[in-house]
Amino acid sequence: MPGTRFRLDIDYPAEKMEQNRRRMEAAAGFGYADRVPVGFCLVPRYFTPVFGIPYSAIFASAEEQCYWQLQFAKYRIENIPEDIVCTGPAVSVGPYFDNVLDSAAFGAEVVWPENETLHSRPTIRTVEALARLEAPEPGSGLWGQARDWWLQMRDLARETTVTFNGAEGHADVSPLGISGLSPHMIAVDLVGVDFYWWQIEYPDECHAFLAKITDGLIAAQRYFMEIDPRPRGGLGLAEDTAQAMSAAQFREFCVPYARKLFDTFPGVRGVHMCGQSAHLHQSLLEDLHITSFDLFGYLVEPDVAARNLGGRVHLWGNIDPMLMLKGTKEQVRQTAVHALEALAPCGGYRLGDGANVCPGTPVENLAAVTEAAEEYGLPRETTR
Repeated sequence: MPGTRFRLDIDYPAEKMEQNRRRMEAAAGFGYADRVPVGFCLVPRYFTPVFGIPYSAIFASAEEQCYWQLQFAKYRIENIPEDIVCTGPAVSVGPYFDNVLDSAAFGAEVVWPENETLHSRPTIRTVEALARLEAPEPGSGLWGQARDWWLQMRDLARETTVTFNGAEGHADVSPLGISGLSPHMIAVDLVGVDFYWWQIEYPDECHAFLAKITDGLIAAQRYFMEIDPRPRGGLGLAEDTAQAMSAAQFREFCVPYARKLFDTFPGVRGVHMCGQSAHLHQSLLEDLHITSFDLFGYLVEPDVAARNLGGRVHLWGNIDPMLMLKGTKEQVRQTAVHALEALAPCGGYRLGDGANVCPGTPVENLAAVTEAAEEYGLPRETTR
């Protein structure tokens, strides 16, 4: 038996875990158990100020990142009232590199600040350089570091003792894979905003570029699945760069490549968009056949999301993160109730932010979201 490297004692009762599990399971079937489930996009940048450490500390080594992920998980489970995280006696760790993992693999420059999130800088300056891009080897660069850290974290998870109110739990390592940035997002990371007008002036070159990125992502995901063959159940993609495009441009330059990824890795077809995406909803349904719209942006009014997508896909969002950061608890609660009134009757809704909880957001304002769900209870009818 391996020794104990880390020990985590979490104060969270089994009864709450079971409630969370039932709520999430019911929502997956477009129903509800006792109320709409709540879940937030809480990433390490939220927790590092809570623990008083520089953001760079979590990138010192696989062991350091694993340790801090465990501390963040304990804090989150014990202090943030939500349903999506603790549905059983387990915590999960895994390599985390913000949103730069795939872009860095294709050659974007990564900036590693002391107290800011990692971000990438473009490295392609000319249209001619698009043709010179070669898809990276799946185990090279930051993809290789993610693989190595995943293997180390798998061993560290086995050496972690976890208890929930004294009862035995366990630590696990999350599935190894690509980050979920769409090919178009990676293209914009590599080129910058010039990629938007290049699509108009040099469409053939841009299509060839996007196709190479897509094939590289598929090769990398297959490589990761050979190392970690557990079922994934589908794929989620972030399409944040698409919101500046018309529906026609989206169909031409985003849909074929996202669809190829979804078709290659069948199952859940999830899409995330932070901002105003209403003009793309029809394409998301008819061209990409998405099954979930995850942490969709607060700029989409809840009644618009309900009208365009409700009852046909799972919806998760969309409270304004800046309101959650700076607003009063009552303002947050009222906004959450408004979202519930529009979206809960559609079925399968999860209430949350839209998208990404800001560092410094008061726990009381997060609690106000869950309190709104409890106050609202079950919708009188669903549109599904």
